[in-house]
Amino acid sequence: MYLGVDAGNTKSVAIVCDSDGTVLGTGRAGCGDIYGVSDPSLAVQAVVGCVQAALASAGARPAGIRSAAFRLAGVDWPEDREFWELTLRQALPDIGHRSVLNDGFAPIRCAELSGAGVAMTAGTGSAIAGRGPTGDEWSLSWWGQDRLGATGIGHDALAAVFRYELGLAEPTALTPVLLEIYRARTVSDLLHSFTRRHGRRPRTDKGLAARAVIEAAADDPVALRIVNDHAALIAGYVRVTAIRVGFDLGRDPVPVVLAGPVLTAAPPVFRSAVTREVSLLLPAARIVATSLPPVPGAA
Repeated sequence: MYLGVDAGNTKSVAIVCDSDGTVLGTGRAGCGDIYGVSDPSLAVQAVVGCVQAALASAGARPAGIRSAAFRLAGVDWPEDREFWELTLRQALPDIGHRSVLNDGFAPIRCAELSGAGVAMTAGTGSAIAGRGPTGDEWSLSWWGQDRLGATGIGHDALAAVFRYELGLAEPTALTPVLLEIYRARTVSDLLHSFTRRHGRRPRTDKGLAARAVIEAAADDPVALRIVNDHAALIAGYVRVTAIRVGFDLGRDPVPVVLAGPVLTAAPPVFRSAVTREVSLLLPAARIVATSLPPVPGAA
């Protein structure tokens, strides 16, 4: 049997399957990102917990796993990978071969079975990772200097509304939309909910606005600019990743996999903008959107 694990800030998921890809068991737990919890042990509990649940669901024991792929948010530096390799060796010693990489790698094989390509995942947050034609690997991780994914789109929408309230920006149809989403009476109340000392909204709540921003882009210039700006940022990072892992942009048809609900489940205007921008920078790119969650790619 084989084990695939995808761990992020929102959830950690594991599946056990046979050599034909038939899913035999699944498991689910909370945040598996060592950067996203107050203590790394909480992320370990989530990752090991979802694996144990998947094994129990499959009626399997760790020794029955021939190979496992752990794709974990927060595997950003060599010491992070070393931490997880040691931890998993201690917590799940009977599992056969295992590999540990950033969660950004998981979606590549959801649409490109060779495993060579660049994946862009946009969910609550974002991840971009690539594997080159000769096996070189690189993930954007902390090199990404922009808020992307749902949280980033929502952040920019809120900022546009706050600037307009101060008379510093053009009006936007997003104002009443965001007031309704966050159940705020006024823009001041909305700002207060994210910045007050006690009971403030978590940063990830900004992502609740992302779908509405994408929907509004058809009619609202401010929303459209946010969508296009994010698409251009993503395209730039995809290009950098492709170069870092050894693709020849003038020769190689780079597989680019778009994954995550912001790119695949939301209205297609954002996916279309990303496809357009990536095609401008990587004219030979083969762009594929996958509706699969990342964990099958890990498996």
